[in-house]
Amino acid sequence: MSNDEFKRVYDYICSLPVFSDHEHHRNDEFFLEGMTLDKALNNSYTGWLGFPLDGTWEARERFLDNARFNSYFTWFEKGLQQVHGIDDPITLETWESISKRLQKAYADDPDFHWKVLKENGYDRLVQDSYWNPGDDNGHDEIFVPTFRIDMFMYGYHQDSIGPNDIRPWERCGFIGGSLDDYVEAIRETIRKRYEKGKVVAFKCAEAYNRTVYMLPDDREEAARAFGTHPDNITEEQKLLFGNYIFNRCCELAAELDVPFQVHTGLARLSGSNPMLLEPVIARHQNTRFVLFHSGYPWIGEVGALAHNYKNVLPSITWTATICTSAAIRALEEYIDVAPSINSITWGSDCWVPEDSVGAQLAWRFICAKVISQLMADGRIRARDAEILARKLMYENGRRIYGGFSGKL
Repeated sequence: MSNDEFKRVYDYICSLPVFSDHEHHRNDEFFLEGMTLDKALNNSYTGWLGFPLDGTWEARERFLDNARFNSYFTWFEKGLQQVHGIDDPITLETWESISKRLQKAYADDPDFHWKVLKENGYDRLVQDSYWNPGDDNGHDEIFVPTFRIDMFMYGYHQDSIGPNDIRPWERCGFIGGSLDDYVEAIRETIRKRYEKGKVVAFKCAEAYNRTVYMLPDDREEAARAFGTHPDNITEEQKLLFGNYIFNRCCELAAELDVPFQVHTGLARLSGSNPMLLEPVIARHQNTRFVLFHSGYPWIGEVGALAHNYKNVLPSITWTATICTSAAIRALEEYIDVAPSINSITWGSDCWVPEDSVGAQLAWRFICAKVISQLMADGRIRARDAEILARKLMYENGRRIYGGFSGKL
């Protein structure tokens, strides 16, 4: 592959809009409180590296010494430079001037945080507001919401509290009754939002809290757990109850014909291998499961599941900035093994626009790298390169998350 071939493909890809299947973009209030470089970095994936920034020279020096060559940082820096028109790299010497540039941009325009996404090529972004499931941050001109169902898996008692301190009974307006009544309250809550065009997908991120191995229904045990006070319920009962509710959500996703996004990989590693989901995928063959993050580090497992199950859609969301070389391998593999090229999607999975734009730049680079190499190897024809690029950039996302198409 020559540099000229790569550049031709890359330039074409850079002319295309991008659809993101997963974001956690912060709401207006977060940005109205003011932005600095320290705040932006702490709320990017570099904040996960363990070198928090507190505005001091010492913290910045420690951060740069450790994180400077990490994939999260390199793409964040590129996104920052593009968003704010900055040529300089982030160094101790440039830190304050860059930070002042951020402060001014956000202070001058309260809508800067979402407008800049559109200005930098984003077509639509599927928003996972896990702190307020189903919310589009009040900006349906750019965000379309997925509905995170995790909280409902903890609704065994009126006093139970789900992830992000959400009370599931309150969230679905449930005032008491049987397990069946609770399930119907969940269904009605989601159905109402779906009918208003406020749900284009379901999301489950329980891989951070428990194993993704969801057992078949044990209704008797779920019913026994229902009504048990949080102080008295066992961990096994919680899992069995959660399994039961998860299965009901799979059924509802099939009924509404919306994709069900599931976090796999890089959470609780002992329980987040995508292969643990195979029994669920086999049980619910009318439910379309979007397996997030390429299952990293289990990239091949997601490819194998996509190969064997037509209801599995591999998503490379987040992978591009976790490990760029791994995302290249994942895309190559999924193009090879996925039964349909129309099943592959990507998302930046970020909180702030600098990180989202940086992740988008990573995705454009990855697609150009893979497509130009396939051309150089003679595995695809030059005239097919543009077709493949359009599918990966935005066409697949638009088709899979088609519930919002009337807004385009």
